[in-house]
Amino acid sequence: MLKLDGEDFTTGRATFLDRLPADPEATSKIYIKVRPGDLQTTLLAQLDTGSPWSVLDPEIADAVGLFGLAGEPKKLSGHGYTFDGHLIRVPVLILADEGDSLEVDAVVFVSQDWPAGKNFVGYSGLLESIRVALDPQANHFYFGAG
Repeated sequence: MLKLDGEDFTTGRATFLDRLPADPEATSKIYIKVRPGDLQTTLLAQLDTGSPWSVLDPEIADAVGLFGLAGEPKKLSGHGYTFDGHLIRVPVLILADEGDSLEVDAVVFVSQDWPAGKNFVGYSGLLESIRVALDPQANHFYFGAG
């Protein structure tokens, strides 16, 4: 993995997708493989350093058992929309193709009204607690404990 001053900077590497097969949008994004909670299914989540929190679509949040848990009420707004929801703490596993996968004790936003199929890995409550690096030419996402 990557080193900084002779020490491990990252301990895992994953190949990211820059487009979803079912999404016709032409702009590139970064999608990484994650598993929230005890979910056995791997899902693709868009890496979004501008997102205040990570966000799970309602079906995934329900499958992980996040609805009905006590969490801090929050509104998530942007680009002309506002969603009411809650911030819930849940372990999120970032899956490695090489090296070690990393489990992060994350804070995620969940809302029954959030659009299906839209999962995000955001800065606050997840990315801020780990180390990350990107190699866009090889589509490599490097990560490790912060």
